[in-house]
Amino acid sequence: MESNYRKKLIRLLTFLGGVYFFFEFVLPEAALEGIGLADRHTEISNGFRAFGAMAVGLGIVNLLLVHGSRVLMVRKNWSYSLILLGGLFSMMAVASLDWLQGERLTKTASVYSQLADFSAVIVRDHEEKKEGVLPLKERTSYLTTAAEAALIKLDPHLNTQNVNKEDTLLSRSYIEKISNSRMEAGSYITLLKGLEEFSVEPYDGVKKELSTIRSELQKLLFLKQKNALIKKLYEFLYQGLFVALGSAMFSLLAMYIAAAAYRAFRIKSFESALMMGAAVIVMLGQIPFYAYISSDLPFLRAWLLEVPNSAAFRAIKIGASIAGLVMAFRMWFSIESESFSHEEKA
Repeated sequence: MESNYRKKLIRLLTFLGGVYFFFEFVLPEAALEGIGLADRHTEISNGFRAFGAMAVGLGIVNLLLVHGSRVLMVRKNWSYSLILLGGLFSMMAVASLDWLQGERLTKTASVYSQLADFSAVIVRDHEEKKEGVLPLKERTSYLTTAAEAALIKLDPHLNTQNVNKEDTLLSRSYIEKISNSRMEAGSYITLLKGLEEFSVEPYDGVKKELSTIRSELQKLLFLKQKNALIKKLYEFLYQGLFVALGSAMFSLLAMYIAAAAYRAFRIKSFESALMMGAAVIVMLGQIPFYAYISSDLPFLRAWLLEVPNSAAFRAIKIGASIAGLVMAFRMWFSIESESFSHEEKA
């Protein structure tokens, strides 16, 4: 009985989700605004995406159950499962550490953009005569004090340590730009300290120079990160193993494609002769050798690709679209998944 209710609940939620997106697609914008869905569609879509993201976690759990049990029980080909799980956890750990390191570097540079934004806010609030904020001089004092402290913190980063030799000139250009902006920002901060009457120019100057420092500092920090151990491990796992294994897999597929092409192009009927003739024309029209045969081959090749070939692909797309529509309706009405669409047998 409990299993039966679970199946009905899954069917109901699947049907309601399909109903929502069906009506969201077919109803005009005015109707959606009238019932209040237009403003909430983004939140609802994000909710569905969150449920979809859970499938990633379920996939990891399924991998652990299937391959973990195979390793623990030392079943057949358990070593392949061990390699799979080792690669999974290694890539997850290294990618997470690389992401955290990138976030730390971004946070280090974002201090200067925050101060630049604060300088712009001071000017805007003063011009708009905004109430409920600190006096201009007090806010300016906070800005200059924080900006001076941030400029002092630049010292440990203004060097070419941990930078590849080929990136040395690039890193020096970043350091030079940061140093110049640092000097200019210091001059504007001095003006703000001795400012008797409000003037937009020093605030805009501080904003501009701090924004430049933030941009160039982030570039310099990420340039140094290239030599970090975590970054090298990530590059090794991704470029050295994952990409290389993918290339090896597709190179093996090329052999199967060549074998399939050989079987398909054997002339056994009028249709196979047409396909073989079209393939020869397309290949000859693609290479420079066509000049020794006929100058019309490129035009004939283009006609074959644009007219007959396009018509065939349109027919395939129409058939695939109809099949996709049928599949969507089967999933919508919960008759596709055997796990909860069939009644339990007595």
